[in-house]
Amino acid sequence: MIEPFLLKPFLALIFIAISCSALGIFVLWKKLSYFGDALSHSILLGLVLANIFAVNQLMMLIIFVVIFALAVGLVLRNRYFSSDVIVMIASYFSIALAIVINDIWLKDFNFSAYIFGDILTVGSLELKALAAISIVAISFVIFTFKKVLLLNVSKDLASVEGVKIDLLQLAFLVLLALVIALSVRIVGVFLMTALLILPAAIARIFSVSAKQMLILSLAIGVSVSALSFKVAIDRDIAVSSTIIIIFTLIFILSLVSKKLFCK
Repeated sequence: MIEPFLLKPFLALIFIAISCSALGIFVLWKKLSYFGDALSHSILLGLVLANIFAVNQLMMLIIFVVIFALAVGLVLRNRYFSSDVIVMIASYFSIALAIVINDIWLKDFNFSAYIFGDILTVGSLELKALAAISIVAISFVIFTFKKVLLLNVSKDLASVEGVKIDLLQLAFLVLLALVIALSVRIVGVFLMTALLILPAAIARIFSVSAKQMLILSLAIGVSVSALSFKVAIDRDIAVSSTIIIIFTLIFILSLVSKKLFCK
């Protein structure tokens, strides 16, 4: 049984796990793991700006990540550099700028609180927002599933079939950005990337079809997150770190078992 004061943090984690596990399969297929990681780190600049201008932190984060996603989405069309180079440059610039702005104007902004997160402080408004975005994420994945599969097979074929490639890419980046904006204060920068990648990566090991990978990713993301939360609370250790460790151990064991028993 979960104590009443832990119910909101637990539900928040489950909603985040649902969103990340669903979108994570697209992140893996489209090889955009670096984008989620870069956006999570870049969001520190949005937090610093929110403190400088004394505006609502959540609103500033949403505005910041949407602009970041749109800007990166446009720059990715260049012919000179690969997408990972562009995204990482944007990420490093944002982090550096956040640190410089803090040193000049704020002096004492607590970066560590957002790097590791504070899941126990989640409020009712945040919980409702996370529930809403998880529904949107699931709906997006269901309605665009076949289009993304087709796009992964061939861009030319997807274009012939009427898939609006640029619009689909942009919509995905913005949705991913919103999920990160709503989640990062609660679970932290490090766990954000882990939740996007690890459930989908584990599901990929055992899946024989794209649809099975989606279902497995959701099941693994939610069940492992719930288990890790209980372990962390029972042992009085950091929730985010516990989740990453357990996910990583399961990933390693999954790879080893696949090698040993599925030759």
